[in-house]
Amino acid sequence: MLSLLILSHSPDVAKGVKDICLQMAPSGVLIEAIGGTKDGELGIDAERVSHCLEELIEKSDGVIIIGDIGSTILAAKSAINLLGMPKNVKIADAPLVEGAIVAAVEASLGSSLDIVVKKAEESKHVKKL
Repeated sequence: MLSLLILSHSPDVAKGVKDICLQMAPSGVLIEAIGGTKDGELGIDAERVSHCLEELIEKSDGVIIIGDIGSTILAAKSAINLLGMPKNVKIADAPLVEGAIVAAVEASLGSSLDIVVKKAEESKHVKKL
């Protein structure tokens, strides 16, 4: 089973994206979301990201990380470095909402880590109109 770690500067956005993903893929993938600082303000708690990532690595066969902007990705990269660059952790260069949904569904279908990341990244090219 794969895991999905959703990162946002906003606690509400992180929770909302997780909720959508759980509706689209209710089983077969472990989904966690982190948003905001320790004080509940906008930002990201890098320490919490690291702890959550470590737990997800222990509980699953691989972790896909999708973040919104800037420091969420830096926090993810720092956590990966602190954990010794595990090969079963990938950051998807994908839009947060669309990428997370695609990743959750694809992971729930049993796809490999690399395929899930590829499909999530392809979501940035989907036209809405």
